[in-house]
Amino acid sequence: MNLRQYFTYSSPQLTRQVLRLISVRLLLYVGAMSSYFIGVMGTLTFAMGADVVDNAVAVGLLNLLLVIGGMFGGSLLDRIGPRTYLRFCAGFLTFSGLLYQVVGTSIVGVFAGAAVFGLAWGMADVVARSFPPYLTDDLDELKRINALVTLTGNISIVIGPIVGGMITLVAPTQAVFLFMSACSALAYVPGWGFHALRTPARDELDTPEALDPAAAPGSRPRNSIYAGFSEIFGSSVLSLLFWATLISFMGYGAFDPLESLFYRDVLKVGAEWMGWLSALSGVGGIVGAVFAGVMPPRFINVRALLVVLMATGLGSFVYVSTPFVLVAAIGQFALGAAFSAFGPIKDTLVQVHTPLDRIGRVNAAMGAGYNMAGAFPLLCAPILAHIFGVQGTLVAAAVLVTVIPLLILILRKREIDRLVESERVQE
Repeated sequence: MNLRQYFTYSSPQLTRQVLRLISVRLLLYVGAMSSYFIGVMGTLTFAMGADVVDNAVAVGLLNLLLVIGGMFGGSLLDRIGPRTYLRFCAGFLTFSGLLYQVVGTSIVGVFAGAAVFGLAWGMADVVARSFPPYLTDDLDELKRINALVTLTGNISIVIGPIVGGMITLVAPTQAVFLFMSACSALAYVPGWGFHALRTPARDELDTPEALDPAAAPGSRPRNSIYAGFSEIFGSSVLSLLFWATLISFMGYGAFDPLESLFYRDVLKVGAEWMGWLSALSGVGGIVGAVFAGVMPPRFINVRALLVVLMATGLGSFVYVSTPFVLVAAIGQFALGAAFSAFGPIKDTLVQVHTPLDRIGRVNAAMGAGYNMAGAFPLLCAPILAHIFGVQGTLVAAAVLVTVIPLLILILRKREIDRLVESERVQE
């Protein structure tokens, strides 16, 4: 597949809307990535001398609000449609960056700013995972769109932290949020003309009884995230995706509160290196996203997803296993490549197995599970770091991420073979 085919789709209208979507994704995510590591964790660790408990509280609040934002956002998307939802998200991210300039001058203020940022980011993240099926239901085109969305996300991971690192050389770490606000406001330019090319068929989830619980006494509100979980656990593919990814992501939960301490105490480098190595992970992510985009559709299945998920664990292990910056850089590159190949495969599988009128709620439920799995280890990370050290805890987490998908591949081989064969027949 040449570069022109990679960016060109079955109709000029679809091609234009895809370009609008990836432009919005680039602008929203480049600002967020410039601000998360440096604006929140960098401010706490380097500007305020915070310890692992403070970092854990900040990440815990941010992740909690990410979950709430994704839950609310998924349901809102299904109600108001992608066009209005996109405009709302861009405005909310712009506001959160400006608010941080007011509140982010103390540890408590950083907590509050991180919470609002997490809520806005959680809602904006729904765009990347739920918008592609509004444009097409073709498996190959969906896979390529998801790969492009991931590719632009990883370009953002390169650009955002580099810009953030440069800003910290001349201004306080809180200033990176001003860059995020500017990027989010610019997202209105391509986003204003975005519109869906597919219209969901309304079903029982959107009946008057579902939208108004009082209309059906004793029934549960189906327009909430409960509808997403019902869809997930009613599908063999979606439920396997959910549990495999959730359990593996528990390992990554230890990284957030400890990663900045790993840079400071193990690698013995400054805050700017958080930006440089995150950018290198983005370069690896570009490679991984391109690889996912050119994969034949027959390889978009559960088995491939678990293999790629195992590769993310191996990359994580290399990243944190030594005190050498060069080795950490190699690990970051490998981790970025594997994780970016994982994203399009997972998102495409979710999208092709979910009715369009439920896509927001299903992705909200998926995101809630992943983020809650990532938040749970925050309670254990300070204790484990005290016992095993920062590096020992990170190495153990990387091993967990590697082993879980391998065990699933071995222990549930027959079920996975059956799912892969059924998907092949459907093609």
